[in-house]
Amino acid sequence: MTMQNTVDESAALAALFDLVSMGFAYPSQDLYRALTDGRYTEAAESNVALLGNPAPLVEVLKPLAAGLNTLADDCTHRRLETEYIALFEHGRDEAPLHLNAHLYMEGMPDPVPVYRDLQKIYCEFAVELNTEKATESPDHLAVELEFVAYLFDLLQLTLGGERKDSVERIQHGLTAFFDELDWVGNFVDALEQRSVHPFYLPLGNFLCTLIKVSGTFSRTLTPASASLEKQKGS
Repeated sequence: MTMQNTVDESAALAALFDLVSMGFAYPSQDLYRALTDGRYTEAAESNVALLGNPAPLVEVLKPLAAGLNTLADDCTHRRLETEYIALFEHGRDEAPLHLNAHLYMEGMPDPVPVYRDLQKIYCEFAVELNTEKATESPDHLAVELEFVAYLFDLLQLTLGGERKDSVERIQHGLTAFFDELDWVGNFVDALEQRSVHPFYLPLGNFLCTLIKVSGTFSRTLTPASASLEKQKGS
């Protein structure tokens, strides 16, 4: 793998995590348009292609693309909003599947220490949540995925020489945060038991595979990054 390939793949992973983060956010009118006019599918497919079309991602992308087609054909914006609220915020007949990490961790820990630990990780990379506006909690899935996207973006800028940072530091941050995302598997299992939603269920399955593929990618960076930093220092 060449250094340019590594840079490009880091950028693709940043874009994919950003897409999934947006997918699990509240469906605004702008997001609904992107989901139903083909832009979301095109972005997902093009970035998976930049990764070399790894078979596991290609397989889970197929039902996601099909689900997006179903949204475009059969689902209005108002209906998608209603379904999102029923699934993730205010369940009708059952408790909603809130998109917060502490609810799916072993023992369902007190959220305050979880928030504190996450804030510490975010601050280590100079990321601060906007507390002046009504934002999601630090352990909300969309927030956590946006942070992973930021780390991969930081990685590709560092590898490309556009930003001075330590590749090993970013790699360590990614490894630690993928451990934090262990809860996603429990969430997707619960989602699968609750719903056959044409978009959110395949999006969850796509995310689980993306985390696995990304973890493998980040663990293979060390030799190339060491070589790059040696070149920068010479």
